[in-house]
Amino acid sequence: MNFHYLKTLFYEIKELASSQLLIVIILFIQVGIVTRGLGTTGYGQAVLVLALIAIIFRTLHARNSDVTLLMLKKYGEKMFTLSLVYDLLIGLFCYLICLALFRSELNSLFGNYIMTTSLNILLICRIFQTLSESSKAVLTFNGQFKKFALVDSVSNFMRFITIVILFRENASVDSYLTGQAVFSLVYGFFGFFICRNYFKISEISIKNLIDYFIKFKSDFLKQRLDQLVGIIPQHLDLVILGYFTDLSTVGIFRIGKRLVEPITYIITVLTPLVQNQLSKESIKVNFSELIKNLLLPLSTIIVITYVLFGENLINLISGSEFLDAYEPMLVLIIGYIIYLNTFWIRQMLLFSNLIQFHAFSRLISLAVFVAGSFLFVVQFGAVGIAIATSMSMIAQKMYEFYAFNKYTKQN
Repeated sequence: MNFHYLKTLFYEIKELASSQLLIVIILFIQVGIVTRGLGTTGYGQAVLVLALIAIIFRTLHARNSDVTLLMLKKYGEKMFTLSLVYDLLIGLFCYLICLALFRSELNSLFGNYIMTTSLNILLICRIFQTLSESSKAVLTFNGQFKKFALVDSVSNFMRFITIVILFRENASVDSYLTGQAVFSLVYGFFGFFICRNYFKISEISIKNLIDYFIKFKSDFLKQRLDQLVGIIPQHLDLVILGYFTDLSTVGIFRIGKRLVEPITYIITVLTPLVQNQLSKESIKVNFSELIKNLLLPLSTIIVITYVLFGENLINLISGSEFLDAYEPMLVLIIGYIIYLNTFWIRQMLLFSNLIQFHAFSRLISLAVFVAGSFLFVVQFGAVGIAIATSMSMIAQKMYEFYAFNKYTKQN
């Protein structure tokens, strides 16, 4: 193990790593409050509502920061202002779609939750959260990881405080949705506030917006295809599980997945650094050093910890009512660990203008997920959907690795 490499790496990511560690701690406490307050059924209802919102907003807008980052690299920081306008427009469009879906027959797939004031407030705040994608891109482009970490930490802390206060008075799904609304509002506006010096209102004109759309159309279409086939399995698992089982099983599975998801926070810490380096043509990134010295040792520690202490962790956070989440959690770890050690391939494809191969890999992932879901869910319930999820993640990364190797050999 190269300790000099690790020391240099930790120095570069220390602010973002510290913020993500704080977020994980807050998240675990928050999950404990919510799950103990709502129980398996109430929690299952809440996460299905959030799944519908996530499917719409993330499919149409998630990772727009990647597109904006490419635009910044090609055309400079003037793209930031125009990207913000796009953020708001697509956010409003997503809001209208969500309103229609929650009032349609399709809402039955998401627990038939009625359109409450809290839900409407969340949807409105979610519009403004879209601003964070452009903010994230300009901060990453300029290597301002400390500011990026600050936005993340403050937003999560405000959500935590809101949920604690509201759940003391009334532990309900609406209280949880209100906490999510606070997160969305703070994340969007605080990110914009930090990046306000890059905002030039004089850049906003019909001519500039048309020019912006023409320039980003190709990258945008590739990114939307990538997100369309990638976001669905991330949230469709809850929908399929809810259709074939019940809200309680959905809640149990979601806890297992929630406790595994902090693995992706490691990717959140490393991705801005990798993107910043790849956006500078003079810097060569050594991924073998990253895997050997950090990712593999960290993966080993994570797996051993969850296998030995996973049940204790679930019981400590959510109580014995959620102990059935242990087995699906262990199955999910397999896929998430492989995903962690291969996250860098997507970034290489993105900056090599080959993001379409990532989209193809997600198509394969989606096919494997859907097939696995129908094969295993009816018989195995939460464990079955976990098997399908891990299988899909492994299939995706296998194809990405194949495509990446094929491209590099040809060039």
